[in-house]
Amino acid sequence: MSSFVVVGGTGRTGSRIAERLTAAGHDVVVSSREPAGAEAVRLDLAAPDPAVFAGADGIVISVEPPKDAADAEAVMHHGVAAIAAVAAREDVPVVLVSQIYVTRAAEHPEMAARIEARARGEQTLRDSGAQYTIVRPSWLHDLATGGVRIEQGDTGEGRISRDAVAAAAVAALFDPSASGKTFELYDDQESPEPDWSTVFAALSPDPESADL
Repeated sequence: MSSFVVVGGTGRTGSRIAERLTAAGHDVVVSSREPAGAEAVRLDLAAPDPAVFAGADGIVISVEPPKDAADAEAVMHHGVAAIAAVAAREDVPVVLVSQIYVTRAAEHPEMAARIEARARGEQTLRDSGAQYTIVRPSWLHDLATGGVRIEQGDTGEGRISRDAVAAAAVAALFDPSASGKTFELYDDQESPEPDWSTVFAALSPDPESADL
């Protein structure tokens, strides 16, 4: 049995990740800026307390960026950087749930500041020396999961089930072949349910010192 911290674990995607880890018999610390329930731990990602991660065997970050540009920068860039530093120091894996459009924020000018903050957070994680996987969901929905299409390069369009994102994030925590890789997820009813070990092994690793 291992122990994991799910940052944003009370959210619609983060809660699914926490539930999967708990169902597999692991200890899970759920943290949130505004925790609901006695078992959630308060954590402001803009200034994360390293003590929350003490003894953790892995970390998942799954949070929605604030609408304010400065707040988004504080949370999605500097907050992710702070957690990445802890993970690198403790040598534990981090899975960051990001989004598509990170390399093409201009396509959504109404969200560009938030997307760009996510992009800086992604790159800070890559540069941190931590073991990491970056999962980029397409537009999220709450319907039942079906087939999944996995891509790299951030060129696609589509939607993805939150359950599929949770499955990918949890699988990446336990699979060393997912480390150092970034990928996108889309619904695809014609694709089979993924064998994540095979998927991760087939993905291209992120190039060193390069924005993706």
